Amino acid sequence: MTDWIQETIAGRAETLGLTAYAVGKACDPPLDPGTVKRYFEGRCRLNSEYVGRICRVVRLTLRPCR
Repeated sequence: MTDWIQETIAGRAETLGLTAYAVGKACDPPLDPGTVKRYFEGRCRLNSEYVGRICRVVRLTLRPCR
């Protein structure tokens, strides 16, 4: 199954020229860059708290579907 949220977030980071390392370090509090890299590559899943922190760095907003 394709994780379109993960693909959108990773694509946005790429568009902004941000590496997984830069995103992880920019999170508040910081996330392990290795974990962010695995998430961007689709090799792991993250809970909504971590995904929300990454979204703030790449300037994306999570909101429920209607």
